[in-house]
Amino acid sequence: MWDDPELYDLENADDPAFDLAYWTALLEERAPRRVLDLGCGTGRLTLPLARLGIASEIVALDRSVPFLERLRGRLAEAGVEGVQVVEGDMRSPRVDGEFDLVLVSFNSLAYLIAREDRLACLRAARSALGRGGVLAFDLVSPRYDFLAEAMGPCPPLRVDADHAAPEIGVTRFLRSFTDTYDAATQTLHSTNRYEIHRDGGRVEHRIADLDWHIYFPEELDLLLEAADLRAVQRFGEYDRSPWTPRSRRLLWVAEPR
Repeated sequence: MWDDPELYDLENADDPAFDLAYWTALLEERAPRRVLDLGCGTGRLTLPLARLGIASEIVALDRSVPFLERLRGRLAEAGVEGVQVVEGDMRSPRVDGEFDLVLVSFNSLAYLIAREDRLACLRAARSALGRGGVLAFDLVSPRYDFLAEAMGPCPPLRVDADHAAPEIGVTRFLRSFTDTYDAATQTLHSTNRYEIHRDGGRVEHRIADLDWHIYFPEELDLLLEAADLRAVQRFGEYDRSPWTPRSRRLLWVAEPR
């Protein structure tokens, strides 16, 4: 799934800017000169953030060559400058210079399953920060009711996407999923089933498996501390409301200790 740019874009085709206001507010508040966008994907955020004109340079990094090819095409089509596209690994990004903001958006940190990989990414982000720089990330908060169901003998099948994407010839896109959860490793295994209705009547079915780590707040604080970072802002929703244990997201901003 995370190497197919079409499927990646279809996931949020109904509302691709759902979190843009949050990241825009962060850039307006911090006014970063250089931004490192780790796990940039096809540029869903990179492109509109570059258009703001706040940062003089955005380095967009991802390990997927197909994603980066689509991003380069979008940048060229839009005539957007000031974005450097880099193929690389967020655990050891090979980038030059220091950054005022390192961002890891839309749950991308969760795809680092091994503990050493999570710590390597946070330490790499810390090393990339210049004086006064911050790391900002977005993670899904644990849903204990969902996790309990995912540990049961027969996890439910849910539909969480049903929309059209006429601009790319898709009249209906449906995604359903089933989750199982390993509490010992805090790993959620999702089996996603896709039904893609295309112009002309052809229907395409796909199945894709995805593992992601479920972070808990105390664990995050310890990981940040081990990476010589500390959280200085904690939001729980994209409207920047304060984080509480009932929040749906972990939108934290961290600075060097």
